[in-house]
Order: sequence, then C-alpha cells, then structure tokens
Amino acid sequence: MLTTEQQQIAAAFGYQPLTESDGPDEQYGAEINFQNDINAVPFNGATYKNCRGILRCFWMPQGRNYRDDYDNLVGWYDVPTLSEIEEFTFDSMCLTPAGDEVEPDHPDSWLAILGLI
Repeated sequence: MLTTEQQQIAAAFGYQPLTESDGPDEQYGAEINFQNDINAVPFNGATYKNCRGILRCFWMPQGRNYRDDYDNLVGWYDVPTLSEIEEFTFDSMCLTPAGDEVEPDHPDSWLAILGLI
C-alpha cells in the first residue's frame, strides 16, 4: 500500500492506486519473451512462465556492486507483485532480484530489468 505522501503524488499525476479488487498480490504481468527449452540461451530480462504458472525473469547483474558475487547471482527470479512494482514506482529506492536497494533507474533494479523505466 502507498503511504499518504505517495498517494498525494499519485493523485497529482492522475494515477489511481491499486485496490484489493486489482489483485495487488498477483505478479506483475511481464511480457513472456523467452521459450524455456534445452537449446535456448536466456538474456537479461528474459521472462517465461514455469509449469506452476509463476512468471520468472532472468537476471545477469550489470552494476559494479555485484562483481565479486556475479556467478552466484546470475539466474531466474520470480517477477515481483503488482503492489511491489507500484511501491518501486513511487519510492526513491527499488529492489534488485538479490534484494538490495538501488535507485529505480539503476540497471539492476526490477523496474529497469522489466523494461518499465
């Protein structure tokens, strides 16, 4: 849920914050752009839906802050929920798939990986 200040910002831009009927705990509906088969080579931001119906996104860290742990972090991550995306949009910080806080326009932020910024 958005803070009072975030709700005021949203109102100024004409944005209607998510409600319970919008399904805020559902995953963001990222475009599926990857066919997950044995011969496919994933790319940063590739998304597919697994057999349980969960959207997954491939992440290869781009920022220097992951240089030492790069090999352990490259992989598939669950796409965030609608409410998380909404929060990242209205906050000055955004999470990376590794759970670190970065600015929303950082190349490792969920907003950047999903092509939303």
